[in-house]
Amino acid sequence: MSLSTFNRHFIKEYNVSPRKWLQDKRLQKSKEILEQGDSKPSDIYLDFEYNNLSNFSTAFKNKFGFSPKEASL
Repeated sequence: MSLSTFNRHFIKEYNVSPRKWLQDKRLQKSKEILEQGDSKPSDIYLDFEYNNLSNFSTAFKNKFGFSPKEASL
C-alpha cells in the first residue's frame, strides 16, 4: 500500500491525519505521567519526541488549555 493510500484510509477511519493522531496520543500519555506527580515537564519532553521543552509546552497548552507545569502540580 502506498503512503498516500494509507493516509486516505487512516483519515477515513479516524477523521484525523496519522501525524495529528500520533501527536495527540503522545500528549495524552505525557499528561497522564505528569498528573502522577513523579516527573516534571523538563524530565519527559524528550521521551515524547519533542526537540525542546518550549515546543512541548506549546503543543501541550494548545491541546489541554493549561501548561505541563500546571499538570504536574
